[in-house]
Amino acid sequence: MRETRKLDEEQRGADETLEACQNLIDFGPEGWVPAERYEEAMACSKQLKEDTLAAAESEEERTRIEAHWPLDDMDEEK
Repeated sequence: MRETRKLDEEQRGADETLEACQNLIDFGPEGWVPAERYEEAMACSKQLKEDTLAAAESEEERTRIEAHWPLDDMDEEK
């Protein structure tokens, strides 16, 4: 039960962080950004990612941020 509570707390924190990123960058739940805001949103995302990486407390945390940044894994060619 403690492990479940701990996982729930971590998930809630991750959800809150994602929601804050969505609000700052202004992208939808599936990563969509209106075409007229695309460049601005990507510039904001890049800056936020750089700031987040700089604030990371360990190399492991930086690696996880790099691997899971919300707008990095979009296939823009399709």
